[in-house]
Amino acid sequence: MGPKTEQLIGVLDQLAVVLESDGATHWSQWMRKARGHLLNADYYGVEYLLSAYGGMGSFNDLVLGQRGVDGAFAWKSGHVELNEKLDLLRGEAAALANAIKRAQD
Repeated sequence: MGPKTEQLIGVLDQLAVVLESDGATHWSQWMRKARGHLLNADYYGVEYLLSAYGGMGSFNDLVLGQRGVDGAFAWKSGHVELNEKLDLLRGEAAALANAIKRAQD
């Protein structure tokens, strides 16, 4: 396992925690599944991760910290920081996965 793969596994761990903290279980499970493949030295983890990006309803579109209060939209406390962290990790994961993919091609 190369250093970029090890780094990506760490980023996926962090992403899963951030996503779980806001109840985004679908995307958290996605990150954990990609991580599992990578831990088993299965390159499919890179392809699987990258398939989350792009298109309507994709991981790119996810915004955390939203909730409903008495049927009305509201932001959770700390939503700005939460989304900044999500954006940073999401970008880092994509950059690492793309770098790994380019090295494989």
